Amino acid sequence: MNWNDNDDPWGSKPAGSGSDKPTREQQAWNSRKTGSGGGGPNNIQPPPDLMELLNKLKDFLSPYKPQGHFQAATAGVMILVGLWLVSGVYMVGADQVGVVMRFGAFDRTEQPGLRYHLPAPIESVSTPVVTAQNEIQIGFRKLSRGGDESRSIPEESMMLTQDENVINVQFTVFWRVGDVKNYLFEIRNPEITIKMAAESAMREVIGQSKLQFALTEGRGQIAEDARKRLQELADEYKAGITITQINLQTVAVPNEVKAAFQDVVNARLDMERFQNQAAAHVNKVIPEAKGQAAKLLQESMAYRDQKIAVAKGDADRFKEVLTAYNMSKDVTSKRLYLEMMESVLGNAQKIITDKSAGTMPIYPLQDMMKNKQKQEGGAP
Repeated sequence: MNWNDNDDPWGSKPAGSGSDKPTREQQAWNSRKTGSGGGGPNNIQPPPDLMELLNKLKDFLSPYKPQGHFQAATAGVMILVGLWLVSGVYMVGADQVGVVMRFGAFDRTEQPGLRYHLPAPIESVSTPVVTAQNEIQIGFRKLSRGGDESRSIPEESMMLTQDENVINVQFTVFWRVGDVKNYLFEIRNPEITIKMAAESAMREVIGQSKLQFALTEGRGQIAEDARKRLQELADEYKAGITITQINLQTVAVPNEVKAAFQDVVNARLDMERFQNQAAAHVNKVIPEAKGQAAKLLQESMAYRDQKIAVAKGDADRFKEVLTAYNMSKDVTSKRLYLEMMESVLGNAQKIITDKSAGTMPIYPLQDMMKNKQKQEGGAP
């Protein structure tokens, strides 16, 4: 900065300079201040508060008014130092954490709000976002943000199952910052590290699962096991991240073998259907057989009890007849004879005659009774 020998850096002349005539700008200012020059649009009064502030500032700076080149340089250095000190003021957002580094090493963390750190190069600050949910796509890439179309990446998605079948697995990893110190100082590139660790964890879990399990009921368990394994790897690396979720986008066989695999699936479904039908038949036949067996067992037991009871009754009756026979043999013998003849001749066709020489049948009572029963049975 070049200053005139007769003027100081503040634009005023030193005492005894030889000329006290005011300049044109001072005349204009004095005319506005004192109201001279008549009324009109140019007669503008500055606000009283502003004038008072300017006067106070002038009075405050007057003791520090430099009187030469050295003093002016000192004032400039002081201004630069003040600006350097003010450069340490920074703002931490609501979703951020301020990480202050002193000479490149971690020193402290600051919460959201207006904060201050020692200016560079003593201290520097980084404000990473710690509340956002980050997303990493593995095995595919979406062509547009928020769209459904995607591009497959076979070198990431092709994996081998426990039963040595190739399977196409595409998934998304959701993560957020857990420990901001480890996140910034323990790993160099967090996204690449998470991507490689997630691919390794998923290949490990798929390698321990069979193809049919992975394609059907095992999707949820595979995603949870992969998330736990990935979190363990992140903790081993001291990455300072938290794996919140792993979402399986696609779990399918490659397109080259999809037709053959569909035949295998259909055959397996038929096998399961036949097994279910056989199981249903077994569940139906076995209870029926058990019921019939129980029924026959109960009938046989009833028949046994019946025969035993009849035999006991016959035996008791024979004993009674024997007792009566021993008491009166003639009467009992005749009664037994009559009972036997009644049982034998009860259903036989009979013709009644007398003892005369000529045989003449009496009324055929039995035929008459049969004819009467037929007539009664055939009548409407």
